[in-house]
Order: sequence, then structure tokens, then C-alpha cells
Amino acid sequence: MAEAVETIDLRALDLAPGSETRMAVRVPAVDLRLGGQDYRVEPPEPEVELRIGRSLSGVHLSLRTEVELVGPCWRCLEEARVRLAVESEEFAAEGRPPDAPFDEDLDSAYVQDLRLDVAGWARDAIAEAVPATILCREDCAGLCPACGANRNAGDCGCVVVETDPRWDALRELSERISRDD
Repeated sequence: MAEAVETIDLRALDLAPGSETRMAVRVPAVDLRLGGQDYRVEPPEPEVELRIGRSLSGVHLSLRTEVELVGPCWRCLEEARVRLAVESEEFAAEGRPPDAPFDEDLDSAYVQDLRLDVAGWARDAIAEAVPATILCREDCAGLCPACGANRNAGDCGCVVVETDPRWDALRELSERISRDD
């Protein structure tokens, strides 16, 4: 089993330019709060694969992991499980003056004094991999707006006419055109 770490001292790897190393490490538990709801990542301490390479210009970093995001479905509030394939790359240029302003192309937010914040990087990479909507299943019917029943469990019997008032002008135009024909 991989060792649990939060940071890695890049100097201790003693990489020569043109070389790289690969390692698997576990990071502390990742919990996310999205849309006011709490989500957890499984496994609780995900294992990440790191590839750390050195060139004449700096350190090239790559992170990969697969996790499952678990929490409420955005439509019905039942438990949703979403598989995430997480991949992220970073670069930290060497020889930059300590007082140089942060540059997205040359600096990594996860490398400070040649220490890599693996836990922070993994957390942020997982958060970036979250899909636009988190659903318990692709065809989730959601909750009834009238009674709040879970429509996935069956029809609640409510008759709900869902209209968006922003479409009223087009609806009126369509009715007028239909009458004129």
C-alpha cells in the first residue's frame, strides 16, 4: 500500500535534468462542499500516481487518480455516485527570483521552496474534475414541485403544468399565428 503524504520535498528526489520518477502516494481525505451540499470522495484517502520530471528549465509534474464522488443528487437528493478520472499537470520553473510576481505559465501554486503540496493539488484537481451536474442516474426525474415526492419512485398523481414565464411572449405569438392560419 502507498504511503500517506501531504507534501513531498522535491530536493530529496535528487533528479538530474532529463530524468523523472514515478510514485504512488495516498493523500488525506478529500471532502468538497458544492452548491451548499457536502460530498465525500471514496476511497477516503485516495491513491494518486505522480510523475515528477526535471528539465533544464524546471520541474514537470503530473498527477493521476480515479475516485468516486458521493453525495446528494442535484435533482432528487438521493445518494449519487459519480466516477471521476482525474488528471492534472503543473510546471515550476527554476531560477526565478524570489520576489518575482506569480506567473501561471512559470509557477505552480503547489510548489513552495521546492516542496510539493500533493494534498492541496489532489483536492483541487478532484474539484476541477467534478461534472456540471451530479445525478444519481442520467435519467433522474427529480422531485415533484407540488408535493416533493421523488419522481424516480413513481408517479405521485400531482398535475403540474410547468411553464416558464419568460416564454410567454413566444407562446402568445405562436397562438396568434395558429389562429391566423
